[in-house]
Amino acid sequence: MENELDWNDLKFFLAVARGGGLTPAAQVLGTSASTVSRHVDALEARLGVRLFMRQQRGYLLTDEGSALFGQVAEVERATQAVERQRGGLGDAVSGLIKVATSETLGNHLLAPNLAGFAARHPRAQVELVVSRHLADLSRREADLALRMMEPDAPVIGTDYIAHALGKVYFGLYAAPALLSAHPDWRTMPYMTWDESWAHYSMGNWLVGQFGGREPLLRANNLQAQYAAARSGLGLVMLPRFLGDADPLLRPVPGTPVPAGRDLWLVYHRDLKASRRVQAMRRYIGELVARLAGAARPGP
Repeated sequence: MENELDWNDLKFFLAVARGGGLTPAAQVLGTSASTVSRHVDALEARLGVRLFMRQQRGYLLTDEGSALFGQVAEVERATQAVERQRGGLGDAVSGLIKVATSETLGNHLLAPNLAGFAARHPRAQVELVVSRHLADLSRREADLALRMMEPDAPVIGTDYIAHALGKVYFGLYAAPALLSAHPDWRTMPYMTWDESWAHYSMGNWLVGQFGGREPLLRANNLQAQYAAARSGLGLVMLPRFLGDADPLLRPVPGTPVPAGRDLWLVYHRDLKASRRVQAMRRYIGELVARLAGAARPGP
């Protein structure tokens, strides 16, 4: 029928309502603002109502839009729950498993060690979602999330299951030539995180060890610091599973021991019975216990 609702239009409507405008919605959906606008206009034409107030500060829902948002969001949640549960059907571990994690854990812990999972479960495929931002598991941005968290930080809501894998321990490292040139580590140049990580307790701790002396390098990710340290630029704080395994770096003797970070594996409750997700959960738990210096294995 000509006036029948198109689910594609509804998806665009949800994105605009959540983002507050055409451009944020386009970024989430991977399309252009004009395409988003066209779908929203088409939906309003089909329904014969105005769903948004177009203002300079963004798109605001009208009363009709708010009512529709509640109904469509509920349908979206139900659809996503069915899709998540579908991944657990059948006896074999097969299908795509999306794992979200940070750059450090993704590049240096998971990616180099996925061959064992592939050998154990040849019918499964893995997608790594590597980002400093936490994936939204309820919207299927990932099936599982491996997260390093500040001690005692809140991890989950009631819709999620979280397994504590222990702690990732850190140490201070430098290139051998730098160690030889600075018998006292307190005189070494060092590197740490930039102002976007001002909330990061370990970065603040490191600056404090140097009496507030400014670092030679600030960077918004650990990969840049790691690469600079390998070239001999300065001292760096790294997870032990990374620093201990690198032949171009040495632990800096006589330094205080940084606090570790809590490591959690999180997934949606709808995936509790999913064979593919539980297989990956067990594998990551084994991997962490073997390589990351976890204080205790996951359940």
